[in-house]
Amino acid sequence: MIKEKLEFQVEGEFLGFSGEKLKYLRVAVGESQLQIKLAKELRQTISRLVIGDRIQVLVKKKFKGYFSNLKLKAYEVNVVNCNDCQEMSATQTSPKTGKILLCQKSGCMKRGGREVYQALQEAILSLGLQNQVEIENTSCQKRCKKAPNMIVMPTQTKYSELSPNVISSLLKRHYL
Repeated sequence: MIKEKLEFQVEGEFLGFSGEKLKYLRVAVGESQLQIKLAKELRQTISRLVIGDRIQVLVKKKFKGYFSNLKLKAYEVNVVNCNDCQEMSATQTSPKTGKILLCQKSGCMKRGGREVYQALQEAILSLGLQNQVEIENTSCQKRCKKAPNMIVMPTQTKYSELSPNVISSLLKRHYL
């Protein structure tokens, strides 16, 4: 059996995340779509990506035996064109003033957390708040029965039992 590791860079359009806890990155490269596993240390800093961003991903490919066993893993993600904002890296800190703490534990994710996250990304982009508001993934917020949960900073306003269709109005209330 052949075991080999290759390192290369992929550039494409960010399509969103898949899997619990932002585990996989979906990227459109030409006509095809790639699903790339994120290294654990990237998962907390990567949440500021917005659907449609042009990104570069440093990928290490593990190959064991057959081509059906290809596994891609991202170790660095850089935004090269994010809809009129300056170039930034997933490892850089951002001068954003607002922060949304979104629970990423399984209870919240199963009860609509993924959809709320997607709605947050889309609303931030459509309202032009990408330079002001950052989404930060958190651990359990201790309100599991009322999942999905988020906290809007700096006012520390807590929201539970969220629906994706109210996200835009919440962002307008707090940041516009």
